[in-house]
Formats: sequence, structure tokens, C-alpha cells
Amino acid sequence: MPHRKIEAFEALGQYMDLLLDAICVVNPEGEFVYVSAGAERVFGYKPEEMIGQSMFAFMHPDDHERTRSTAAEIMSGASKVDFENRYIRKDGEVATILWSARYSPNDDIRIAVARDITAQRRVEIERQQLFDRLERLALYDPLTQLPNRNYFYQRTIQALTLHSDIGIVYIDLNHFKEINDKYGHAIGDQVLHAAAQRLLKSVRSHDTVARIGGDEFVLLLERVQTPEDAYKIAEKIMSAFDTPIELKSSSNLFQIGASIGIALSTEHGCDIELLLQHADNAMYKAKQQRDKHIVIAS
Repeated sequence: MPHRKIEAFEALGQYMDLLLDAICVVNPEGEFVYVSAGAERVFGYKPEEMIGQSMFAFMHPDDHERTRSTAAEIMSGASKVDFENRYIRKDGEVATILWSARYSPNDDIRIAVARDITAQRRVEIERQQLFDRLERLALYDPLTQLPNRNYFYQRTIQALTLHSDIGIVYIDLNHFKEINDKYGHAIGDQVLHAAAQRLLKSVRSHDTVARIGGDEFVLLLERVQTPEDAYKIAEKIMSAFDTPIELKSSSNLFQIGASIGIALSTEHGCDIELLLQHADNAMYKAKQQRDKHIVIAS
């Protein structure tokens, strides 16, 4: 038997049908007892296909539990003007619906306005994805996927405000220029990417490896208690290059090494530029000393 108020809604139907939104009336069991003609624009179904059916028959299954919880809140007296869930249209497309709803205790029905915001949410998602890509380009090296100089500076400044015991490790790859010159940039890029992965596997989870240009990398060591601690990590990095790099795209084996310079905030202060300069100078000393490839700045 139709609800006594449905005739009133149907009488207003000629005006409601001008709305881009859909007017929906739902009984306590969650069944549609009235749906305006706008439903076809919003849900993809004609009103007569929805009336008498449970709203959950059209709803995305992942949103059932959350919708039931919100419906209970509405029936307890709370009005909702910004609830979102997803419905599956007749053509199979998933639509994001924004609802404004309230409960009429005298009539024991929920009255709601449904607005299709699928296109709006899609634009917002695309905009966020673009922002994420731009942010990544600004902070990460596209070749190695490591943080770049900008990210490294931000992270180091943050670390210096939290700790007084950090280390900066400057790393230059040995023999990379010869590989690049002999085999070309395409192979050189693959070698760099492989070297970056070895660096990542050689450090602790809370340390930061960054590529700052060419074949030069820097490492931020946080909470380094002694110079010996930093030296042990540098030795692990050196050991990572003992095995030649093997590429799927080439039958050649590429042997590279590293020259490493270390600067410590406990020894050289908490200025990032000064620490980088000390670490860079120590790296050049290591490069000049054939028998010693790790140097701690004096």
C-alpha cells in the first residue's frame, strides 16, 4: 500500500522533474517508495525500476556497511548534508553520489536529495594525481627514483633540528665515466639505476640516500654516535660494489667502485652547507688515495 504522503510527492513531480538532482523517499526497511524522474540522470534507472526495491540493490557493495551506519544516525534525528557513497548505474558505471537527507518521524520515512558528483570527483582525483607527479618531479630524481638535492636539503635540515648527531656521506662512483663513454648513456643510465639500488640496500631504514647529480650521491645518517659507526656503514657501501653490475640488456659485466667522504655534525657543526663541503673534500681525498676509498673529514 502506497505511503500516504507519496501522493503529495507525485503531485509535485512535475516541478521536481526539472531538478538535475534526484528526490528519493525511503521507508524504514531501506526501500524506495518514491523517486523523482531525475533518478534516471543520477542512477541510470527509471523511477519505476527503483520503486519497491532496496537501495542496497543499486549500491556499491563496499559502501553498504557505512551507509547502514549513516542511515541509523539519520533515523535517530541527525540530518546529513554531505554524505557520499557509490551506486552502480544500469550501464555498469560506478557513480559517486552526494546525499542530503533527513528523517521524518511523523511519516516514518527518510527524504533525501541525491546529486551525481562523479565528474567532480574524477577531476579532483586527476588534479591530485597531477599534483603528486609534479611534487615527485620536484623532490625525486626521475632516473634512479631516489630523492634529489631539494629533498635531501629538506630532510637534512629537519634532522638537524631534531638531532645533534648526524653524518653526511658523499659518494662518487669510480669508473662510471668510462662505462658511459664506452657503452653510451642508455647503458650508463641503467648502471646508475642499479648502483642506486645497491646504495639503498646498504643503509639503515631511517637513513636517506639522494642523487645530487651525475654519478654523485649523498647519504644522510641519523643518530650516528661515533665516527666508527659512520665508517662501518661506508664499508658496507663499498662491499655492495664488490660484485660487478649485470644488466638484462647487455652481456657485459660492469665493475664500478666508490670513493666516500664522511662529515659529522659532532665534529664539523650543524650547518648543512659546511657539512657537505667537508664531506665533499673528504671524498676527493679518498679518490686520490688508491689504497683508501673512505675518508672521514678532519
